[in-house]
Amino acid sequence: MSRLSETDTAKPLRGRAAAVGLTRAQVVEAAIAQIDAKGLSAFSLRELARSLGVSPAVIYWHVGGSKEDLFAAIAATITGGLAAAQDPQAPWTERLKQVFHAYRAAVHRHPNISPLLGAQMKSNGVANLDWIETVLAALHDGGFEGAALRDAFNALIGGLCGFVTMELAPAPASEDGSWENRISQRMAEVDAEAYPLTQAALPQLANRIFVLRWQNGADVSYDESFAVLLDILIGGIAVRAATLSHKEPAHG
Repeated sequence: MSRLSETDTAKPLRGRAAAVGLTRAQVVEAAIAQIDAKGLSAFSLRELARSLGVSPAVIYWHVGGSKEDLFAAIAATITGGLAAAQDPQAPWTERLKQVFHAYRAAVHRHPNISPLLGAQMKSNGVANLDWIETVLAALHDGGFEGAALRDAFNALIGGLCGFVTMELAPAPASEDGSWENRISQRMAEVDAEAYPLTQAALPQLANRIFVLRWQNGADVSYDESFAVLLDILIGGIAVRAATLSHKEPAHG
């Protein structure tokens, strides 16, 4: 039997041989680790494959055939434990709160992935069905169905997941702090005559609201703001549920 040369053993494995000992979960875990370390914009499928000692084709073999399938698997991994975060005996509104608090905590553990979950359709796909089913089940228990169920789902996901995506939006790369210093200085120079309310509120607003800041939610707490949004959205959804339950059936 011929022995493999050092050059042969250094080559990435391909096909079925490469799949032995490597699992889908390991691929996704390695992808998450790369994004954690370098950011979503720097994600490289080739680098991921190299770190696992396989070819890019093996990555596709494990996750479904495309980079988008990998991103969907990443999203599903981040949101995979949300169903377990809720108390099945709690009212449906309380279960929604539990799920969305758990969602935010999960994304905060991997803040560089937040744009993928909330601002890009690359993470869409059937891998997210557990997450979808969890939210739909609570809304269904609240009396939503049909178009009303769809609209309530979109309102919740858009509002709450969008909040987390904005909260953790990455700042421009600035190793010397020049961007942060420039933004801070410009805020200190806000014209009180032109913007009286903004200037008066700056001690509470500067670096604490989404459009006037130089740090994101990984460094500055937005806990209270998230709680306010959660109360408003789920409270509004509950009012809408009560309204729907009192509607007369439509007559043709």
